[in-house]
Amino acid sequence: MTFPVNILSALAGLSLAGGVHARVWTNDRGATVTAALVAVRDAEVDLKLNDGRVVAVPRNIFSGADQEYIQEWVKSGGTLPDTDVGNAPETGKGGMSYTRLEPNWNADWPRKAGLAGFLLVKTVQETDDLSIYETDHFIIESPGRLAKPEQEALARRFESILRTLAAIPLNLTVARKPSRKYLVRVCFSEEEMEKVPGLRNGRLKFSPTSFTALLLRDKKGNPVKPDAVDPRFAVTHWVMQSLDVEHWLVDGFSAYMAFLPREKDETVFRKIPGRLAAMLPRSLRAGRDSLPALEDLLARDSSHSASGHDQILKGKGTEYWADLLWTVYWCHLEGEGRADRLRRYLMAWDAEEQEKARAILLDGKSPAEVQKDMAEAWKKFGVKLKFAPPSPGEGKAQDSPAR
Repeated sequence: MTFPVNILSALAGLSLAGGVHARVWTNDRGATVTAALVAVRDAEVDLKLNDGRVVAVPRNIFSGADQEYIQEWVKSGGTLPDTDVGNAPETGKGGMSYTRLEPNWNADWPRKAGLAGFLLVKTVQETDDLSIYETDHFIIESPGRLAKPEQEALARRFESILRTLAAIPLNLTVARKPSRKYLVRVCFSEEEMEKVPGLRNGRLKFSPTSFTALLLRDKKGNPVKPDAVDPRFAVTHWVMQSLDVEHWLVDGFSAYMAFLPREKDETVFRKIPGRLAAMLPRSLRAGRDSLPALEDLLARDSSHSASGHDQILKGKGTEYWADLLWTVYWCHLEGEGRADRLRRYLMAWDAEEQEKARAILLDGKSPAEVQKDMAEAWKKFGVKLKFAPPSPGEGKAQDSPAR
């Protein structure tokens, strides 16, 4: 039985039950499906899904890494190991292991978040053409072998971001679907990186289905700066988009994660307000420049890009600082600093109750009144905030719910 070319789009999100060996397959449009390869023919391959069905898929729709895997699978006579998806985390030395992220609406806040003492990086396959490594929540595919420091750097950075997100009261997609692992693909050159679809942020690109990390090589093919990839902004941006919340919150949390101070592999949240106050551009801190009106931020659509994030960090663009200031306000300064309102707001969004969510955020006040509350909270840190008047036009926060 032959399925149409868009089979991966139709099957995206399916995963195999624990104990069945599989890998994440990606088509030329970026859609993914988790399945086991069971047969290869000239124009098609057979993939086994979680319910036991075997479906025929056109071979030419797969990504380059998948094409290489198919070739290696054929050369091995069908004995090449697939990426193991969905099994329980393995236990390491001293009984330490990674645990799956659970829904964390009731997480204490603020708190610290660090890595477990044991970091498992499992080698599934390692060849000069295609290598596959696994961590608790990620599959790492590389067009060649990765040195141990590169494996460790990627594993530690990506896993640490998810562990930090688990300490924030968000119902993460990874928590809802713990059997699905996220894909990190590796490039060894700028040329390869430019061909990859998705938004770029430094040495990382991300799309709705995967991340692509750029690990540079010198003229002799040796690794250059294996710790150069920093996924904090991209991972958080990607996860927050999955919640389908407003633009300001997606960008605000992404900037927030990249902004967090770290101490000995622990992420420390309590220092955030004072650190942000000290790093604000002087013109914003003194109230000479105006922040966008909250009404405009809430009305902003979701068409945005990670491009230029590094330049914004250097002080350009008031929207970046507005997103970050509001996120820190609702996480640390509003109420008793336990993010209770933000938690209720996100829970309403998660339940697709957009109007209720907006009402929770504004708490019966106008956007201008909430702005005043935020300005009062930041005064304690020596920050004098000034807001621009709302821009004219339709689609304002109080008139229509966000998408």
